[in-house]
Amino acid sequence: MTLPRNSTNTRPRPVLWKRAAVALMLTFVTIFNAMAQEEPEYDEIGIFLMIQGIGGFEMDAIYMNDKLYLPVGGLFGFLKINHELSKNYDSVSGFFLNEQNRYLISYTGQTATVGNEKYPLDKTNLLRTADGLYMRTDVFGKIFGLNLNFNFRSMSIELKTHHELPIIKELRLATMRKNVNRLKGEVTVDTTLKRQYHPARGGMVDWSVISSQIEGGRSDTRASLGMGAELLGGETNIILNYSSRAGFEERQQQYRWRWANNDARAVRQITAGKIQPRSISSIYAPVIGVSATNTPTTFRKSFGSYLLSDYTEPGWTVELFINNVIVDFTTADASGFFSFEVPLVYGISEITLKFYGPWGEERIREQTLNIPYNFLPKGTLEYNVSSGIVRDTTNALYTRTEAGVGIHRNLTVGGGIEYLSSVRSGSSIPFLNTSLRFLKNFMFTGEYAHGVRTRGLLNYRLPSSLIMELDYTRYAPGQQAISFNYLEERKASLSMPVRLGTFRSFAKVGFRQNVLEHLTFSSAEAMLSSYFGNVSANVSGFATWITKGSPYIYSNISLGLRMGRNTNFRPQAQLDITNKKLVSLKAELEHTFSQKAHLSLIYEENIRSVYRSVELAFRYDLNFAQTSASARIANKRLYTTESARGSFAFGSGNGAVLADSRSKIGRAGITIEPFLDMNHNEKRDAGEAVIEGLNVRINGGRILNDRGDTLIRIIELEPFASYLLEIDDNTLENIAWQIEDKKISVYADPNQFKRVYIPVKVMGEVNGMIYLKDGAQEKGLGRIIINVSDSAGRMAGRILSEQDGFYTFLGLAPGRYTATIDTIQLSRLGLISNPPAIEFEIVPYKYGDIADDISFTLTSALPIPTGEETGAAEHYPADENPAGAPDVIAIQPDTIPPISEPDETSGKQKPVEPGETAQKPQPEVIEGDINPAAGIYYVQCGAFGNPGSAEKLKMKVCGHTEAPCGIIMEKGLYKVRLGYFSKRQDALKEAGILNSKGIAAQIGKSETR
Repeated sequence: MTLPRNSTNTRPRPVLWKRAAVALMLTFVTIFNAMAQEEPEYDEIGIFLMIQGIGGFEMDAIYMNDKLYLPVGGLFGFLKINHELSKNYDSVSGFFLNEQNRYLISYTGQTATVGNEKYPLDKTNLLRTADGLYMRTDVFGKIFGLNLNFNFRSMSIELKTHHELPIIKELRLATMRKNVNRLKGEVTVDTTLKRQYHPARGGMVDWSVISSQIEGGRSDTRASLGMGAELLGGETNIILNYSSRAGFEERQQQYRWRWANNDARAVRQITAGKIQPRSISSIYAPVIGVSATNTPTTFRKSFGSYLLSDYTEPGWTVELFINNVIVDFTTADASGFFSFEVPLVYGISEITLKFYGPWGEERIREQTLNIPYNFLPKGTLEYNVSSGIVRDTTNALYTRTEAGVGIHRNLTVGGGIEYLSSVRSGSSIPFLNTSLRFLKNFMFTGEYAHGVRTRGLLNYRLPSSLIMELDYTRYAPGQQAISFNYLEERKASLSMPVRLGTFRSFAKVGFRQNVLEHLTFSSAEAMLSSYFGNVSANVSGFATWITKGSPYIYSNISLGLRMGRNTNFRPQAQLDITNKKLVSLKAELEHTFSQKAHLSLIYEENIRSVYRSVELAFRYDLNFAQTSASARIANKRLYTTESARGSFAFGSGNGAVLADSRSKIGRAGITIEPFLDMNHNEKRDAGEAVIEGLNVRINGGRILNDRGDTLIRIIELEPFASYLLEIDDNTLENIAWQIEDKKISVYADPNQFKRVYIPVKVMGEVNGMIYLKDGAQEKGLGRIIINVSDSAGRMAGRILSEQDGFYTFLGLAPGRYTATIDTIQLSRLGLISNPPAIEFEIVPYKYGDIADDISFTLTSALPIPTGEETGAAEHYPADENPAGAPDVIAIQPDTIPPISEPDETSGKQKPVEPGETAQKPQPEVIEGDINPAAGIYYVQCGAFGNPGSAEKLKMKVCGHTEAPCGIIMEKGLYKVRLGYFSKRQDALKEAGILNSKGIAAQIGKSETR
């Protein structure tokens, strides 16, 4: 397991005479205890502790009399429970969860006290060793509510508790802080890929065709072709519309160029072509011109929200865009009603609604609205300048300049001037506006447009989401900028969503009054939209009247019934309540045969207009297009319609053309290309292969990873927006393949696929054993720190040996390294390392390289006191763990990754100070027909301290080869090998066979011959 590089034990070393006195005293105590009673027999084992939602870690345990004991200090240390171990490990004390809840576990007193509760214990509950104080697992549950379930078969233990443990609370708070930062856009990333500008690049194409025929009438065919690209560094969208009746009308053609740079200060966006003006005057024709602003393209959430509701067709999908960034979507209910909680954003808010119907391209339209509230951060100034020609019969000149400044986070003021040459009552319109938030739940916005209108809007929102809104506008007499002759306009509304379990409802009451010179037009509305299970219902009532006349009242009733999984029934009716008559009926029965095929039968009758129709419609969604056909008989005439629409995306890599049924122009994409960075220069060089199996996540778009090649494509992203790309290398086929930058901020370029290269670095591994030599005996020594430094002397890894002395570290780049035992720890323990250091080399190879058996033998220059001979663990009190916390490691498979083909002329390891030069002994064959005397080359698939793990891998490996296969014992490890082979090519061949079958294999050269 790996240690933090700065984690060292700084306890001063005792002087020699004190160590000798302690050793002599402990020796007498040990002899006395041995005479007094028999030492209990137990087995030290390693188990894996699992905690749901957190992970797990390996820790030492004791197995005795069919019971499992865990170290109190080790467990509490990982759970971050306050604890303090006594020097001789006869007690543990501290507080549990809060400072008033003190506890004490006493070995000598055989009791445990938690708060005011006292629990008697016996010798079977507690066990004291030279390493610490251990307690039986079931006792943790009785005393602390820490329920530990041991699985002997998997050598794992699961912790369940109703307490919010400190480590769980710490992770929860960290997650909350992380989520808050994400909402604020303050996500810490490893690298950022900024906007790239190109003279010309990209290729997105949308197309649609719809044809209508009328019996005895004229047919009509409409076609649309949209093209999206980057031109001169800006997003360029061109949509050509053709009609067989009107041909190419200039007013129906769409073209726009938009340049954006959020890093700029003076100008961040420039738009040219057909622009969407924020005008006070009534403009119903397209405006061809240019606009510039310093408002960024990013979505900047402020505070509060604004309720937006409207009607469309039943079952339509409605998407909400704020400043060209999609933030929400919904589906209209049985009556076509929909609503959004529009989050207020800093700066000018351009709200766009896109409506998607099921039967063809003509069911998509865009509606642009302006949210009245406009807040800016304190001290921020933003402006917008636009100018152009209105493409109507007058070809009027339009210009608008406006600016706003944040005085306080709750107060923004602004103003400007608008000019429209066709307004006879006054072409120039200076205006002032303000947005104010006060008393927590109130918001107010006001506008004064000289010679045109004065407007005020007050919004009050309760914590229960009840919203009250008052809107008043007074128009200047004789003004002609706005094309209606109201003198006043009054509005009031009250709305509230209700949720009770699966029952959802939205209620709204509204009143509107338009005051003209000689009359007053009034209207009122009451609406209830509800969802419960598979039923949606909408009941609305309307009343209209003029001045003091009698009101005309009518009502609409709509239901949506889901019958089974694939059938929907939507009946509607309109009632004339004033005259007590039925006005119209409509019913639609829709059945879905699959996710792609939909059939609808629609009946409609309007009694007042004497209209009756029956329609049969069919829609089928292909992977590359959406098609539909319908036939309708209305008043004995036949109407038929056929439509198809789709899109193409070019430039995603490998010559692929992505065909889809969804729109692509005005969108962006990302192509991810993971490759093996053999030389670690973070650039894809010749010969560096692209790899598969990478898992990615992104906060938007749609991921396509089934294209049959190694590239990962992400589509349907909004341009000029930054996305968080998260990389997961745990799914790669080789554990030696690792990625450094796992969080990448990617700025999406318009109408193109941005190529993101992911360098997958091939890392090497070093492993070996740490032995403690006592006379003629050697045994593994745990918790010893091994430092690995590169050729420049920089620390490359810091490792802690396990209980049996084995250590391993994966994460070394190709190069030469030196492994040493931590000198500070050696000094404190009074030990000497032989050899003092070992040089080894990690060779660049596709499957990674392993420096195997980099082992050290430690000897003591002084007598070792009793208790120190079992390892280094007992030399660290609870607050001086060399890792800074209990040892947490990841679960690793029993197999080791494939390694490089070692250079026959360069040794894998070399002691800095040569030790013994005698020939090493032959490895001992434990099982199988492997013959170390048959050659000098072998294939190795794994090395384990546990013989059971080696046996399990051996059965898997030997079933895939005809070469001699078995288990050998070498340096205290059970190693699964093939061979031996006299020729290196034979070993390479067998390793290749195993690698192709998903078994990691390495080749090695015997050092004993």
